Amino acid sequence: MSDLDDLDFLEADGESDTRSDRMRFLLLPFSSRLALEAAVCALRMIENRRWHSNLLKRGRIRDDDILTLIGLEQDPDGGSRITAKELRAAFQAQLELLERKLPRTPDGLAKNLEKLGKMLKLSRTELGILRLGAVTTHAREFNDLFSAVMISQPEAVEAIQAATGLPRGEIIEALANDRALRRSGFLENYRRACRGNNPVELNEATLSALSAPQFDENVFLRSLVRIAPESTLSLDDYAHMSDLPLVQRYIADAVKRRRKGVNVLLHGAPGTGKTEFVRALASTLDLGLYEVPNEDEDGVSISGRKRFIAYAICQNLLANRPRQALLFDEVEDVFGATRGSSGPFAFLMQQDKDELRKGWVNQTLEENPVPAFWVSNSIGTIDAAYLRRFDLILEFAEPPRSVRRRIVDRYFRPGEISTECADQLAELRDLTPAHVARVARVARSLRTRDLAKRDAEVQRIALASLKAAGLDHTLPTVKLPTHYDPAFLNTDLDLAQLASGLRNSAGARLCLYGRPGTGKTAFAHHLGQVLDHPVLVKRGSDLLGMFLGQTEAQIANAFREAREENAILVIDEADSFLRDRKGATRQWEVTQVNELLTQMESFDGIFVASTNLIDMLDEASLRRFDFKIRFDYLDRKQRRALVAKACAVPVDSIQGDARTQLDRLDAITPGDVTVALRQCKVTGQTPSVETLVRILSAEQSMKPDQKRRPMGFAQ
Repeated sequence: MSDLDDLDFLEADGESDTRSDRMRFLLLPFSSRLALEAAVCALRMIENRRWHSNLLKRGRIRDDDILTLIGLEQDPDGGSRITAKELRAAFQAQLELLERKLPRTPDGLAKNLEKLGKMLKLSRTELGILRLGAVTTHAREFNDLFSAVMISQPEAVEAIQAATGLPRGEIIEALANDRALRRSGFLENYRRACRGNNPVELNEATLSALSAPQFDENVFLRSLVRIAPESTLSLDDYAHMSDLPLVQRYIADAVKRRRKGVNVLLHGAPGTGKTEFVRALASTLDLGLYEVPNEDEDGVSISGRKRFIAYAICQNLLANRPRQALLFDEVEDVFGATRGSSGPFAFLMQQDKDELRKGWVNQTLEENPVPAFWVSNSIGTIDAAYLRRFDLILEFAEPPRSVRRRIVDRYFRPGEISTECADQLAELRDLTPAHVARVARVARSLRTRDLAKRDAEVQRIALASLKAAGLDHTLPTVKLPTHYDPAFLNTDLDLAQLASGLRNSAGARLCLYGRPGTGKTAFAHHLGQVLDHPVLVKRGSDLLGMFLGQTEAQIANAFREAREENAILVIDEADSFLRDRKGATRQWEVTQVNELLTQMESFDGIFVASTNLIDMLDEASLRRFDFKIRFDYLDRKQRRALVAKACAVPVDSIQGDARTQLDRLDAITPGDVTVALRQCKVTGQTPSVETLVRILSAEQSMKPDQKRRPMGFAQ
């Protein structure tokens, strides 16, 4: 802390030399008026509370810094032992001397306190406590003093009264929970006074502002928070969020009416656009938005307690300014579960000795004069007691494909990447605005001229970013092979008639079952093409979660995403989620089935469940499907036609041994033909009937049910 104006230096003088020598102490000079005032405050507290014995250990002062605080130094030649009585006499003499020397004229600190007091409407007593806080915080030796005496909270009031001369009742009132000093966060340790801390220590930002040559409200504000940058997105990018109009109307009304206690919690995976949403909303509503940083200028993390204190101060600073809002990101370190809380992350969120008192946090939430937005990456880590204090809670899931496509177009200039590349990026469901922004920035800096090479670089950068974050980093592949034709599906239902009927249907639930490779998932993609609907495929890796309730939540999110995209939802290997509950041994096996059935009932689109193990499906789930369609091996006619098409030859040209062998391959699927064609491509062979029959014969022999069949041509 820099010296304030009107400094008064006090040197050791003859007036007290004789008396001090008798007590074996030497006098020290003071460097500033504040140091002198700190010594007076300390001596008044010690005298009033009779702390002299606490300061001694084996006849000597416990800590030399305490003597330095009050301007004394123990004379090494003055004897070996000091009694409490002797110490009190020396301290009384020093106090009398210093009180005569203490200047009475206002100084720079007094002027700054007056400005702050007018701004926050602080009382004389509150300003007196703040001055004591500035003085004692400046003198860091005060921490040694309070550590030595282990001051309690009741003692803190008495100590403040002794140091300032303020009435005890007014001090108690000024330090009440609902008064500005407690709400503001100016006092760093009052709630922890019983632990031996300075009860009126000021936080660093407040101390710096009061120490300045002239108090500047804006400088003080900027030391605590930063002005939010402009959003790179607009509210149009959040049109898929059904609660958007509600939030917009609520905040607009709250600002207009200057309503207190307005808090909105936004939660979702990192990069889903939560912070950008707040910035876009503030811009739309013409609000001044300030953000509480989580790092200082040097990139060092700021503790949750210090961030919340900064937030509390800013709430008071902005109270009289119209159309303001605050954004507090990464709230887990403030609202995390406290001791005694339950949940999978509770043990991680138990706070140490610096934990924020729940009562103060709750009160701040209930009385904040400026609307606040709180952003979290994981709502599961937030204490339930805090969740009840939020007016609105919004979940941010991965944006739907249409939105992801717009985001790609927003960050990449026209012509920077091909349409095909942009489409592929949009298919990556875990690709968030934050990812796209970084990919575009890096790709642009590479200055690659060739479009094809640029596309490849963009894809590599995007996939590497997703992989590093532990997210899905698989580029979409061609959904259907070029030789695909539903005529090559052996089912017990007319698929063409089904597709025709679905054109005029609001929705349907289809269960596609049968052997692997028989074309179940491919048919779902074919339906998407016929009906002009996107197809959203979810597999076990997409939906199964590690923690209790996570799978259920991801199942619900899948249906929500399909609804927002107007997509056909396909759950592949549905037996993983619809397993018969009669054989369940764990509760989660039941709950995930219940969740999927519930979502099926409420879903008004087309839902497709594919399985190779229909016998394992829950009986209740089977009743909920409108169609249960069996997919079987290709029949003889289909095998001939599909092989002919794959080889680009007439069906009638398949004759002789090749035809005979092909007719005997009664366990062939469309997927097997696709595998055969890939083998030909890898080996450089031109697909011929003979080659495909040979490969298909080998594929059939590897199937488990074929290994148990008799050798030869027996059926």
